[in-house]
Amino acid sequence: MDFSIIIAHRGSALGLWATVHSCEIDLSDPRCKYSYNYRIVTNGEKKLDPDSQNIINQLQKANKLGYVHHSEEPLAPPTARQMATEGADGKFLFFFDNHCMVTRDYFRRAIFDFEKYGMDMLHSTTRYFTGEPENFHYTLTLDKNFWTGQCATFPDHPYKPYPVAMGGHGGFAVKRDAWEEVGGYWTGFEGYGGEESYFDLKMAMLDKTNYLDPYLSHWHYAGTRPYRRHFTDDYYCNMMMCANIIGGQQWMYRVYENFAKSTKFPGKSIFALLEDAQLKSAEHAAWFAAKRKRTLEEQLVWFRDNNISH
Repeated sequence: MDFSIIIAHRGSALGLWATVHSCEIDLSDPRCKYSYNYRIVTNGEKKLDPDSQNIINQLQKANKLGYVHHSEEPLAPPTARQMATEGADGKFLFFFDNHCMVTRDYFRRAIFDFEKYGMDMLHSTTRYFTGEPENFHYTLTLDKNFWTGQCATFPDHPYKPYPVAMGGHGGFAVKRDAWEEVGGYWTGFEGYGGEESYFDLKMAMLDKTNYLDPYLSHWHYAGTRPYRRHFTDDYYCNMMMCANIIGGQQWMYRVYENFAKSTKFPGKSIFALLEDAQLKSAEHAAWFAAKRKRTLEEQLVWFRDNNISH
């Protein structure tokens, strides 16, 4: 199998339809002589709505559905994606949020990039609305909130892939053997946020290469979601857990100190969330500390010295 397309679906069936439909339009190009399948995890509803079920049925009828699973309980995006990758047999794993649409020649260009440049991970640029600038690599704000800061609106290189610390939103691809070697996502995140910082930085700290192609792009619909995202207990906890795993306690406390200045806590106190984060991520933080090639401080210096966009 050349590649597997991973989709975590929650919410309106229109999002799933748009993602699948855009992939199928691109892959209908006669030059796209690839073997592929879809691996979809739906979640957050007692019963999957008829429209989403119909999309899945059509993929199954076309013999393009490699895996499907439905969870009545809402799943954090990394948990749903991780579930969809288990048993995947594609050489490459393409990940898309269910409100993203690929642009023309997406898959051919991505496969070309992997074969020519030999990277382990490849991000596409993000387009939100017509007339707005494209969004390229992320800038990091690790000491503030362990999130990604702002997206650069100018690429480091105008026409070919360039190395990044973190990039893209909603669309990226990974070599399956690299994904399996690093263990994929950690499934301890709950709700929204944390997995992008975690996975991209983990890849770098395990000596995996990560690029962004300014000509490889997807549309990302950043509309109203059926769930809260920022400034929830889960969001704050996830950011501190990510900081603890990747950087250790000193980085977790830096993030805590910045969050403590905020007044946007809907539930638990920020100190209670700190305690939760430390407890929930302790085991995985110890695992990563033993496995990583360098500390986070050393990694940031390495990014700088190697002209890596961050």
